[in-house]
Amino acid sequence: MTKRGRNRLPALSGLVLLAGALLAAPASAAPKRVMSLNVCTDQLAMALAAPGQLVSVSFLAREPSLSMLHEEARKYPVNRGLAEEVFLEKPDLVVTGTYALHNTTALLKRLGFAVEEFSFVQTLDTIPGEIRRMGALLGQEEKAERIAAGFATELADIERRQCDRRPTAIAYDQNGVALGKGTLADSVLQAAGLRNLATDAGVVGMAPFPLEQVVAEKPDIIVTGRPESAPTLGEHVPRHPAIAAMPATRVGAFVPEGSWSCGAPTVIKAVRALAKLREEIAPCPAGTAP
Repeated sequence: MTKRGRNRLPALSGLVLLAGALLAAPASAAPKRVMSLNVCTDQLAMALAAPGQLVSVSFLAREPSLSMLHEEARKYPVNRGLAEEVFLEKPDLVVTGTYALHNTTALLKRLGFAVEEFSFVQTLDTIPGEIRRMGALLGQEEKAERIAAGFATELADIERRQCDRRPTAIAYDQNGVALGKGTLADSVLQAAGLRNLATDAGVVGMAPFPLEQVVAEKPDIIVTGRPESAPTLGEHVPRHPAIAAMPATRVGAFVPEGSWSCGAPTVIKAVRALAKLREEIAPCPAGTAP
C-alpha cells in the first residue's frame, strides 16, 4: 500500500464511524418547549404533552363552550396567536390550525420556527390519526397510541350495539343554524346511531334551517347549545314556543359542553352521550343487538 493510501485510512474510518453514529441516533429529539396557537391543537397537545413540555396554549382553550379541557388550560400561560408572542417565547415547536392566522404562520416559518399545521377535523375516523401525529411530534408515541386505540375501540363498540332503529335528530343552534354534511357534529350524530335531518335535507356544513321545517319534520331529538350568560335574540330560535309545543321531541344540550368543537379525544364523550340517549328512546329489540 502506498503512503498516500495509508494516510487516507484514518479519515475513511472516521467517516464510517460518523455515519454509523448518525444512523443510530434518533431522527429528531422531542421538542422541549411547545407552543399551541389554536384551540383544537390545544386539546391534542394538552392530552399528550409531557409535564413542562407545553409552554403556552391559545386563550380560547379556557373557553368552556369550545374546550372540554378549559380547567386544564388554566395551568398554562395563554396566547392570542401573535408572532410577537412566539418570538418572545422561542419554542422548539409551534402547533396550530390551517385556519388560524395565516400571516402569523407564514411569518414564523420565514423566521425559522418549526411550525406544524393541523387541518380542522370533520369526521371521527380521522381523529386517531391526528392523535398519533401529535404524539409523534411531541415524542409521545406510546401515549398517543394508547389514546388513539382506546378512542377507536370505544367508537366501534358504540356502533356495534346499534340496530336498524335510527331516531331523527338535528343539531340546531343560534339564529336557526343547523349542522349538516361534512361537519364533526354530523359525524357524531351518525356514529351515535341517529339520522341527521339537516343532512337528509341537503345541508352541507353550517347553514340556516327554517324553523317551520323543523316543526314539520318533528325530529326525535334537537341538540341545542347552552344559554349564554349574555343572551342574544338568536338564542331564542332553537327554544321557540313552536318547538317547545312538540311533546314527543326531546330538546336540550345533550352533549357535554365543548365536546364536539374539535377533533380531539374528548369528542368521544359527545358520541357516548347521544348513543345513551338513542338507546333510551329507541332501544333495539331483544336479540338484535350484542
